[in-house]
Amino acid sequence: MKILSPSAIGLLFLCAVACPAGPSEPSTKLVITEGHYIGYASVADALATLEAKGLMPAPGFDGNVSFVEPDKGTAWTFVGRDDPAYPSAVRYVYTRSSGVLQAEVTILCEASAERCEKFRSDIRDHLEQLSKKMAGDPSAKCSVNDNTMKCGSEAEQKQTNQ
Repeated sequence: MKILSPSAIGLLFLCAVACPAGPSEPSTKLVITEGHYIGYASVADALATLEAKGLMPAPGFDGNVSFVEPDKGTAWTFVGRDDPAYPSAVRYVYTRSSGVLQAEVTILCEASAERCEKFRSDIRDHLEQLSKKMAGDPSAKCSVNDNTMKCGSEAEQKQTNQ
């Protein structure tokens, strides 16, 4: 089970409420699509370019690091060295259209094929659970702890520091 970075989660909920081109009420529907090209030849190229743009990294858990682009609709997460999928990057692009929040997720994974497939599967599962949670589905398996949210088959719903 993967943790969606605090930056990506914050951006998701910010966009659910504030992304342009939608009604003023928060969206409870999330449409997830997978992108095919992340825009860089390697994870290292993507990371170096974001750093060269002067974007501030937001440290996550297990060595993960995230960036939010100035458009406030694009977030990046890079897995830490101890992650089995290292080196990998995930780009989340959030938009709203007709009142529906859309998340395009593009993954660049340079680990072994098996580890990359597990990583992709974990990301898909997490986003599907998050989508259910946003829609109020009681079967959603997400837990909230401080500034992070974990979603997946084993997560239990709990909240702390609230």
